[in-house]
Amino acid sequence: MKKIFLLLFILMTSSGFSQNQSDWKFSGQVQLRSELDGRDFSNKTFPLTFATIRTRIGVEKFVSEKVQFFAQLQDSRTLGQGNPTAYLDNVDLYQGYVKLLSPFDLDLELQAGRFQIIYGTERFMGASNWSHIGRSFDGVRFTILPKNFHLDLFALTLVELQAPISNPVPALYPNPAKEVPSFSMYGFYKKTELTEKSRLDLMGYYEIDRKDVKPDTNAINRFTIVATYWGNYGDFSTIVETGYQFGKILGLDLRAYLISVQGSYKTGISTFTAGADILSGNDPKEPSKISAFNVSYGTNHKFLGYMDYFLANSGGLGINNFYLKANLNPENLKFNFALDLHHFMSNQKALSGKNTFGQEIDLTIVYRFIPGTSLIWGGSVFLPGDLMKAIFAPRKDMAFWSYLMISANF
Repeated sequence: MKKIFLLLFILMTSSGFSQNQSDWKFSGQVQLRSELDGRDFSNKTFPLTFATIRTRIGVEKFVSEKVQFFAQLQDSRTLGQGNPTAYLDNVDLYQGYVKLLSPFDLDLELQAGRFQIIYGTERFMGASNWSHIGRSFDGVRFTILPKNFHLDLFALTLVELQAPISNPVPALYPNPAKEVPSFSMYGFYKKTELTEKSRLDLMGYYEIDRKDVKPDTNAINRFTIVATYWGNYGDFSTIVETGYQFGKILGLDLRAYLISVQGSYKTGISTFTAGADILSGNDPKEPSKISAFNVSYGTNHKFLGYMDYFLANSGGLGINNFYLKANLNPENLKFNFALDLHHFMSNQKALSGKNTFGQEIDLTIVYRFIPGTSLIWGGSVFLPGDLMKAIFAPRKDMAFWSYLMISANF
């Protein structure tokens, strides 16, 4: 990792300052968050306390007008991890890619390497930047007719178990296995402006985990097709999202769906939102079928409550999320206030007949210190329903969680 820092330093000092410095763009981010975690539904225990810090440093360079280079290093750690004189190997390449603009004189862009993918609302594909690590992908992406049509085609490698072979000695061949399993994703994303006030996003992707769970049966063969409609009608706006998944998981048939509808009304300095998210779940009485919708690559923290109980499809039963939100943004103050109310139910009843997870209340206050830098406080409580009490039994008290975060970007 020291070699990576040295390489970037030499690259910036030898090339960047010998040419026009405006050709180089530097970026950075520090996200520091302390948390008070009482999400165990027990008032007899002390809440956990910890703090995390995420630091990113990026450099961008355009070579003529045809090639863009970008590299971003990230260090992510828990404060107090190890002792003050210990070296922690926490630094990694968060993004590192090259983008070719108009290769072969065609109206397209080619991006290859490691990069973020952010599409639409981030419900299905997002950077998950609330996390102290975030998400980025390894692969290649083509953008066809970026100024007029803008169709993205991407191929990503999620897991690769085949190690590189630098010296092809006879002992390495033939491969004792038929193939080395890998996990890949292939997909597309297309956004279309329907009118000046409405837009439709379409996306589809295919995931294949080539690990065999039995002869000629891959662990995952999953297709996902989604659509997002955006409507903006003056003070009223709406977002409607639908998704359908089909294929096979561990050899079992998969049929799952997601439906989300929300409407927002803006009046003065306030915005009020009401909506519902329906993620299908497995019927416990039909174990041979899979009906749980998977959102592994979305930014779920934005949608399913800030306490993150439902980052995955909880217990496979699916989630019905009904919510109300209010946002207050005073014109002459640097503060923003937000209040979110959620009622969570399972999409399918448990074998016990229980289906209420409970209610969550999230309060967020943002102080915009300067452009790009904010101080954020959040506090949440969760009132457990019968299903959540059963999951965390015998604990059944109200849960709580709070955090204080500094987010600084340049």
